[in-house]
Amino acid sequence: MNDRALASIAIVTAIAVAKPLVPVAQETGKAVEILASARKAIGERALESMKTFSVQSSLQRNVGTMQINSDVEILLELPDKYARTESLNGGGGMMVAGGGTTGFNGDRPVQSADTGAFGGGGGMIVRIGPGPGPAGPAGTAAAPTPEQLEQRAHAMVRGSQAEASRLMLGWFAMAHPVVTATYTYLGDAESPDGKAYVIEVKNADGFAARLFVDEDTHLPLMVTYRAALPRVVTNAVRMSPDEAAKQIKDLQDQPPETGDYTIYFEDWRDADGVKFPFKLRRAVAGSTNEEWTVSRIKLNPKIDPKKFTGEAK
Repeated sequence: MNDRALASIAIVTAIAVAKPLVPVAQETGKAVEILASARKAIGERALESMKTFSVQSSLQRNVGTMQINSDVEILLELPDKYARTESLNGGGGMMVAGGGTTGFNGDRPVQSADTGAFGGGGGMIVRIGPGPGPAGPAGTAAAPTPEQLEQRAHAMVRGSQAEASRLMLGWFAMAHPVVTATYTYLGDAESPDGKAYVIEVKNADGFAARLFVDEDTHLPLMVTYRAALPRVVTNAVRMSPDEAAKQIKDLQDQPPETGDYTIYFEDWRDADGVKFPFKLRRAVAGSTNEEWTVSRIKLNPKIDPKKFTGEAK
């Protein structure tokens, strides 16, 4: 199924039921059947043996009129660990903040010292501008209370769990086990070039996404969901660290705007015992804002435990 087919399917995402729904129990059974066929196509035996997984990728992200390049490493250790480390590179003499490590280790967030540009609600805050000037007066940004810190930690964990689950739905036809998701078959999405099964994935804590599975290849095509839109802080003048921190905190405290996202999973190849999509595209409202090119995957690698604390470099 080509890009034109994917675009056609995307149009019908919101109305992706091509036939009347039947009782939920039957639809759940159908979903289990479809997901089983997808996991078989990906590599059922390898997935059953999976305890850890690593992905290395280059990433191009469009932020306004700028294109930001970065390297991304994603690590999984089942059943309850996930870490994403991103190294951002600025351009044109500009300083770009927003890299570092995020994720979760059980019910606690994984965060390295330089991840303050990531919002707790799942929307990334990217700071663009010249480097900060001399430090301003101490106490410019009020210290958060213990309750606020706990709320922020919980939001960060939920955001990382959702992000891990969206990726794993496209990689392995399963959400991350910590989200305890339910799967319901909604119907078929059709395009001139083929059909896709549509699976609704939800949990009691507010996670929601839709997985599209190609009816011919049984491989995941795309995942759609609603989430916070990226927010950008552009510094027109030199700012002290306290001033910059206050701007970012103010954005974190504001309810984020939400939008419709689609992640496309493409260029499936055989690698380390499974099929895996070596190209990913993330689009917001139909416009691509991220392109991933995977360079390496590894099934059951040995992972330094410090990777899930934010301490490892």
